[in-house]
Amino acid sequence: MDPDQRPGDVEQTIASGGIDRTYRLGIPAGYDPDDPAPLLLNLHGSGSNALQASVYGDVPREAAERGAVTVTPDAVDGRWQLAGSGTDDDFLIALVDDVEQRYCIDRDREHIIGMSLGAWKAALTTCEHPGRFASVALVTVEVHPPGCEPTSVIAFHGTADATVPYGEGGEVDPARTPWKGLPGARENIVAWAKGAGCDPDPQISSVGDDVELRRFEGCDPGFGVELFTIHGGGHTWPGSDIDIAAKDLTTRTIAATDLSLDWFEAHPLTKR
Repeated sequence: MDPDQRPGDVEQTIASGGIDRTYRLGIPAGYDPDDPAPLLLNLHGSGSNALQASVYGDVPREAAERGAVTVTPDAVDGRWQLAGSGTDDDFLIALVDDVEQRYCIDRDREHIIGMSLGAWKAALTTCEHPGRFASVALVTVEVHPPGCEPTSVIAFHGTADATVPYGEGGEVDPARTPWKGLPGARENIVAWAKGAGCDPDPQISSVGDDVELRRFEGCDPGFGVELFTIHGGGHTWPGSDIDIAAKDLTTRTIAATDLSLDWFEAHPLTKR
């Protein structure tokens, strides 16, 4: 099937910041205007676009099967602004507001998922609007914005990521990458856990031969924080059937989309 004709995932436009911004809107086939649906904001990586994100992670199709509405926006020239406020933030919030007005959305079940630069933007957007998004899923980048309110986070990062290095425990020297100044994945996830009131030391377990799960216990009621480490994994989407790098850089042991959707279902908005 032509990916541009995927059912329930069609291109739309909205005026924001004086220009028309594009996005893709995925509405489940069984959408009921009297039954509030979850909403997912799906953010693509640097140099990518909404269509590629929809196809690569397959989030709109899989979310639709669970009754969730998906909004996949386009960044200008493929790059999100790395700031909590600004025209991109205005666009994303206006977009969510618009969908809320036109569809029956459960405002306790609005979540963000993103990859790479989109994951960074997902974290910034979540933290800039405390109480708006219930949880966030971060693929290949899990930077923790300072001062963020407690947030439920599920993250995925490969130890052989040569674009955004894993850091301590990884296989790539951060000094040889453009993002050498970033904290490593383990340091980042500990910061998220601390913000959510979790115990500082995670429970570590194996998931298959190539995946390790760090799960933080004792978090504030309603919150959770987890990091899936993919040993030998690259800057890729775990479980995707599309190879954007060597096949052995994308694990098939886990599927980031399935796990993220499970996470969203388990973490509605926590009232504080």
